[in-house]
Amino acid sequence: MQPLSMSVKVIVITLFLVMVGTFISPAFAQQFEEPNYDIRRGEVLGFEIDPETASLIISIKARTSGELTITLPRDLIDAKIGSEDSDFIVLLDNLETPFFTETITSSDRTLSIPFGGFNSEIIIVGTEVFSQSAPSPALIPQREIENKIVAELKSEIPEGKAKLLIFSNTEWSGALQASGFDYAEIKGQHDRTIIFGCDTPLLSQGIFAARIEKTTEDGYLRIVAIQNQEIMDQGSTQAELGEVFINGNCVSGVTTGPGGGGCLIATATFGSELAPQVQQLRELRDNKLLRTNSGSAFMSGFNQFYYLFSPTIADWERESPIFKEAVKLTITPLLTSLSILNYLDIDSEHEMLGYGIGVILLNMGMYFVAPAFLITKLKKRL
Repeated sequence: MQPLSMSVKVIVITLFLVMVGTFISPAFAQQFEEPNYDIRRGEVLGFEIDPETASLIISIKARTSGELTITLPRDLIDAKIGSEDSDFIVLLDNLETPFFTETITSSDRTLSIPFGGFNSEIIIVGTEVFSQSAPSPALIPQREIENKIVAELKSEIPEGKAKLLIFSNTEWSGALQASGFDYAEIKGQHDRTIIFGCDTPLLSQGIFAARIEKTTEDGYLRIVAIQNQEIMDQGSTQAELGEVFINGNCVSGVTTGPGGGGCLIATATFGSELAPQVQQLRELRDNKLLRTNSGSAFMSGFNQFYYLFSPTIADWERESPIFKEAVKLTITPLLTSLSILNYLDIDSEHEMLGYGIGVILLNMGMYFVAPAFLITKLKKRL
């Protein structure tokens, strides 16, 4: 029998690989079919399943604040305690959000998840994926940690101070340094809270940095720095002897620079800096106003006025639920009018001045002209 030539061998091998690929590829493709979804004011870049944490990771590109509605088949991902349905955990850039709705059927679960213009990743955490139970001991207690972070954001911190929140189930060690706080080595095990000085001098910007590592191979470590009801930076690791490094600028409650500190009144009104209304204000400030000279000048002057009274108003809101509701009713029209700017393309100083003056005049009409007109009409009738 005549031996096959080299070219014939190549052709045979190629045909064999094509036939194998024809049968194998559909099998792998069926392992993870993208779920049905609809996204407003954004784009889904991709999906990824993490079996270790029983989670679906969704990469997005947000144009502005929007909403993702996604239908999750139960044979893809589910959340159960025993035979009963439990709640999914939804994270926006690793921060848990309670602001989502869900519709449940026997075959799937549909979630509607609002997101901000600065968000790039949505993580949906369940208890099982591909009908395989997730290894619970390896999971970070995300819900418990997020609840603690939210509680700490609501708590009072003395002016010029900040908190370093350490969450872990193992031993750790590291160092912390900040403006107003000398370099210090720290170590411990499990959760711990450290209050440190993090002030902003008059002519310079205060900074902080923390580097902490696990001293064991197992377990998790997450650290979060907060000040003035804002998260300054955070990080986490589950790697063997993993290390986390965070740093950033100190946040002063009386900052008068262009960016300013947190929106104290809105945060106190809506209960958390993670609330959509607070994220909307932050997005407007960072993505619209501070990108133009006129917007930055406005924020600088506004902050000098705003921080004269906002800490007092925020304190009154925490002390009186009735006053808090009155403030919410008062500022809701303002937030609605400001949201208009998030949907506009502002590319020049002239556009910023035009739209900005228009919104100011609109609010003057709502808060002053309209009430004065009504009062005048009522007086004439009386």
